[in-house]
Amino acid sequence: MESVLTKAPRNTGMMHNKPFRSFIQHSDNELLIFGTDNFPQFPNRDGAILSRCNRALAVAGNQDLVVLRTALDRDYQDWLHANGLGTDHIVEYGAQSDEMTLSEMIVKNPDPILEVISKLGRAPVYVPWFSGRMEKVAANLLGADLFGSSESLTRTYNDKVSFKHICRKLGISTIEGDAFEVSPEKTENYFQFEKKIRRHLSTTHTVIVRGALGEAGMSLYKTAGDDIPELYRQIADSGEKVLIIEPFEDVISSPNDQWIIGRAGNIIHMGIREQVCEKGMVYIGTLKGKSYPPAVCESISKTSLKIVNHMSRAGYTGVVGIDYIITENGTYPVENNARFNGSTYVGMIIENIENKLLSSIPYWKFLKLKTTPISFPELATKLRPILYDNGKLNCVFPYDCKTLPVSGNLGVIILATDIERMHHLEKEVKKLGIKR
Repeated sequence: MESVLTKAPRNTGMMHNKPFRSFIQHSDNELLIFGTDNFPQFPNRDGAILSRCNRALAVAGNQDLVVLRTALDRDYQDWLHANGLGTDHIVEYGAQSDEMTLSEMIVKNPDPILEVISKLGRAPVYVPWFSGRMEKVAANLLGADLFGSSESLTRTYNDKVSFKHICRKLGISTIEGDAFEVSPEKTENYFQFEKKIRRHLSTTHTVIVRGALGEAGMSLYKTAGDDIPELYRQIADSGEKVLIIEPFEDVISSPNDQWIIGRAGNIIHMGIREQVCEKGMVYIGTLKGKSYPPAVCESISKTSLKIVNHMSRAGYTGVVGIDYIITENGTYPVENNARFNGSTYVGMIIENIENKLLSSIPYWKFLKLKTTPISFPELATKLRPILYDNGKLNCVFPYDCKTLPVSGNLGVIILATDIERMHHLEKEVKKLGIKR
C-alpha cells in the first residue's frame, strides 16, 4: 500500500500561524461535519462518561455541519448566534439512551446528514473526536473523507501501555513502571497487583495506577499502600482491563504539546500549553500564555517530533496531544491523546473569536467548573458583568453547557489581555458560586 508520505511533502513540524481548521479543510468547497462524540474511546462506559457532542456548537463556522446525539440546546445556540458564532446547519438524532455512539446512529440512519450534504453541494469531511471502526464506516456511508485514522492505529498510540513501549523503542525516557492485566476471576491476580505496588513503594511514598485507555481523571488512582484491597476491588468493578503502575512523581508542571498530521501527511506543530491539574494528576483545564524556558520547549518539541514522525510513517492522520510532566528528575511523556483533545476545541473557539477581534488573545484559560443546576439563560444573567459579548476581551465564555440544567457542570473559557486580569476574572467567577 502506498504510504501517505509519498502523496505530499512532509512538514517537519514547524509552527504555523494558520488557523487549525485550515489543516483539516483543504478548500472552501469542503463541508466539515463535526461529530464530537467521545463514546467510541470507551467500550465500557459508566455515568461519568458523557457524549458531549455539543462542544462543536461554538467551534463550527457558519458553513459547517454539527451532528448531535441528542437535542440542540436552543438557548445556548441563540446566544452563540447573537454573538456572531455557530452554524445553522445542525442534525439532531434525539437519542434517549447511551447505548449507541454517534457514528453508529449515523450508520443506522444517514439520511438527515445526506440531505444536508446534497443541499449544500460541498465535498464532506467527517471530523470525529476519536477514530474507531464505526467512524470510518460512517464516513464511507456519507461519501466523506475521514479526518482520522484506523481504529487499530488510534488505539495503539492512545493506549498508555503501548505508547510507553513505542517511546522506549524511540530512545525516549519514560517513568519507570509496570503494565498489569486485571483478572479478578484469578485468585492470584490480586497478590500480583499488590506485589507490583509494594515494589514501587519500597522506593517512593505514593504509587499512581492509571487505566490504559482512561482520560481526564477517569481510571486514575493513587495509593500509599494502606488501601490496596479496596483499590483493587474498585478497579475490578470498573471493568478496567489493563493498568500502568508507576511511582507518583512530584510534578512541577504538566505541558501538553499539540500537533496535527494532516490528510496529506503534513506535520504541523500547534504549540505547547499548560495543563491545569487537580491534586497533581486530574486534568481540569488548560492555560495558554505561560512561557516555558527555551530549553524545556526545545526538549519537548524534539521528543514530540520523534513520536509524531513515527505516527506519520505508520499512516496516522489527525490530532496528536502529547502530555508531559516536568519533575525535579526530568521531563517525561506520560500520555498520547491520539484524538481531538479537549483543548483542541477550545483553541478553535479562540480562533473564531480572534477573527472577530482581528487580533490575537494573549491569555486564555479553560476550566471545568460546577454550579447549582440552572438554565443557560440563568447562567448568562449571573455572568452578565463579565460575560463574553460579541468580540470583547477580558471576559468569560461559557462552553460545554449541555448538562448545566441537570448537573450544574459546565466549562468556561477566560479571555484576558494579561495574567493579572485572568486571575481577577477567575476570582469573580468563583464569587458567583461557579467553581470546582
